[in-house]
Amino acid sequence: MFAIIALVTVVTATGLRVFAKTDLRSTASRMAGSIRYLFDRASTTGKVHRLVLDFDNGKYWAEMSDDPFIFAAGKETDETRRREAEKIAEEEEIERQAAEKEAFFGSGAIPSKYMPKPFMPKRAKFATFRETAVKPITLKSSVVLGDIYTPRLDEPLAAGQGYLYFFPLGMTEAAVIHLTDKKREAYYSLVVHPLTGRVSVKNSFVEPNLGEQVDDTGEAIVQ
Repeated sequence: MFAIIALVTVVTATGLRVFAKTDLRSTASRMAGSIRYLFDRASTTGKVHRLVLDFDNGKYWAEMSDDPFIFAAGKETDETRRREAEKIAEEEEIERQAAEKEAFFGSGAIPSKYMPKPFMPKRAKFATFRETAVKPITLKSSVVLGDIYTPRLDEPLAAGQGYLYFFPLGMTEAAVIHLTDKKREAYYSLVVHPLTGRVSVKNSFVEPNLGEQVDDTGEAIVQ
């Protein structure tokens, strides 16, 4: 009797691992397709796109901006992300107060857009777009967004929201994205090649080249 129970347990566990790996493989393939699509779409539309990875909620989606966008100087760290969030909150508060004043004083007041304001560089604003090729995806319960690494990050990002950017001239970031299961036993790695938008999907954990510049094959560039 105990032998039968043990056998059933083993078979069940094996079946669950097979299903988990199948989910990982299909998720990796679908995400790779989205990355390639965004690379091509940024080139054809002339607009900056980005893939948003929501690690805390197990989701990803695409966004687009009509505004010019450049990376901040230096490596992105927890501290720089914190300061950036504070700046965004400050800018939103200034806009909210200006709108409240205009609403309170009515149409006779000078519109807020003509009022003196503290100088703030124009920030690129991204908005979600919904297309069949890259509609917002919630991962299956068996799949976990592991992390993302690009050369602008000081270390792989595994919490909050991470971004992979695509630019109009046919270029994206070199990146490694890891997908895993709940027990962190099986991994799929998506290696993104910046000049072609090609995505190599590996059935293993690929170590990113931390702090190194890489070419379109993922090989380190010797200075």
